[in-house]
Amino acid sequence: MTIENIIAQVAVIQATISGVVQAFDNPPSSLNAFPCFVNFMGPAEVNYTPSRRETKHTIMMQLYLSKQVTPEAERLLRPFVDRVLDAFGQKLQLNATCAYSMITGYDPGVLTYGGHQYVGISFSLLAVEHESITFVA
Repeated sequence: MTIENIIAQVAVIQATISGVVQAFDNPPSSLNAFPCFVNFMGPAEVNYTPSRRETKHTIMMQLYLSKQVTPEAERLLRPFVDRVLDAFGQKLQLNATCAYSMITGYDPGVLTYGGHQYVGISFSLLAVEHESITFVA
């Protein structure tokens, strides 16, 4: 599979999470419906053995809850932590697009997108892909 397929399935899983209105596999020009996820490629690590390439992709899953940076928005954000962890805990292979995946951390707070501030959470997802290869001398 490719990183494009992996991120597409990440958005499919996000769209099933209770309360999420929209999930983007490609960043939109603006955000209009909340809560929503926007996904970005992060750093990757690639390792080789004689017959396999292992790619460890990092996907930054940004959950934008509200343009209103208030204590109330922060309170509404909290239930999404468990919802997201549970949804991805049940789909470790991201609908068969990778060998395994795991959320490695999250950071709640104020996120910026398109020059605007939002209350949200940035989740870091590790997706590990194995691909058979043949070395040619």
